[in-house]
Amino acid sequence: MKTTQTGAVAKKSRWQTLWALLFLAGFIGLMVYAPMTLVALFFPVCLLIGLLAGFGPNFYKTEERLATSQVRSLAMGLVEVRGKVLMDKPLLSPVNGKPCIGYVWIVEEGEEDKDGHWSWSRVSGEARCNDFRLADATGEISVIAEGIDLFGDKTPDDHALIGSSRRQGELLLTEEMDVMLIGDACEREGKTVIAQGKYPKAVFGLARTQDVENRRVLAPLWRAGGFYAAVVGMIGVGIMAMTPAHFAQLHLPGPDTYQQMEALGPPYQLLAWLYREGGFPIPFMAAFGFFLTIIVVMMATRLLLPQGMRLTVGRVLGAWVGLGMVIGGVVTLLLFVARVDTLKVFLVWMLILLGTLVFSIFEQRKMGAAYQHFAKRVGKGSLGDEDA
Repeated sequence: MKTTQTGAVAKKSRWQTLWALLFLAGFIGLMVYAPMTLVALFFPVCLLIGLLAGFGPNFYKTEERLATSQVRSLAMGLVEVRGKVLMDKPLLSPVNGKPCIGYVWIVEEGEEDKDGHWSWSRVSGEARCNDFRLADATGEISVIAEGIDLFGDKTPDDHALIGSSRRQGELLLTEEMDVMLIGDACEREGKTVIAQGKYPKAVFGLARTQDVENRRVLAPLWRAGGFYAAVVGMIGVGIMAMTPAHFAQLHLPGPDTYQQMEALGPPYQLLAWLYREGGFPIPFMAAFGFFLTIIVVMMATRLLLPQGMRLTVGRVLGAWVGLGMVIGGVVTLLLFVARVDTLKVFLVWMLILLGTLVFSIFEQRKMGAAYQHFAKRVGKGSLGDEDA
């Protein structure tokens, strides 16, 4: 959350709120009155949102292209520095009254459903931060905190109830916290400091070093996943645009031809059965049948393959079942609810299975690096708990 000055918080633009409300109203309207149009727009809209999310200033995107500098050798201009935070003037946090350099205070309002589960949405917030110093092995530098973005969109881990349906939480910038800071190195009163840049959209923020390192490990996976999702989405658009004439050209059964084509072999018999059932089994097959099948295959590989190959195949199958079951189950359920043609639902499901399988095979190294990184984090946390 971005601070403008001590005690103030940058508010969301009214245009952003208006666009969000219009988007929500359009989504609900299409879902009620034109579900087929919603389904047809599903893949293109997902692609468009993904592309738009890649534009504009962003702390983590900027961090990826900047090299981490040392305090002693800072060049003027946009810099990235890692160091320990040193306090000059303390604040008291609003929730627990702890001394800190800066805080983000978030208030959320909740709604309870009929099953007793709560969903929370942010209703207000405040961000404050005093000037501080940042120190690394080569020295320390002052940071002018006005306009700094504290922790981005990170949310508190712990909350305290302040009513029957409200809760509050806080994120604290504390003494000795290890952070990554991006800002403009400039001269102020004859001293080099880090502050907000001259341009309104210049990146000026900080995040915990641990969060940045987690993001660095996951970023290659997200980029690879985005590429595969874009390819699958474009092919999915082509499948959704198919007509009965296309089915006939490709010798695929349709709602009027599946009975005649049933005698052509087992695949046609399966599709004929799905047509007779109205496509009802497909979401359940996508969510549960696929999962059970992979479990059986994994048990077979454990018995038949040598240990080294067994581990590699197990990782591929594990990633495949996680991605294929979740993504395939959700998408096929959406298509079924919208009463999309049974063959299209089946083809989209097969497309998702193929895409997630290729991703699981070719991105094993990136997934392995992410697994090892977070496993080390968990191990360090366990050791810390034992020491405590």
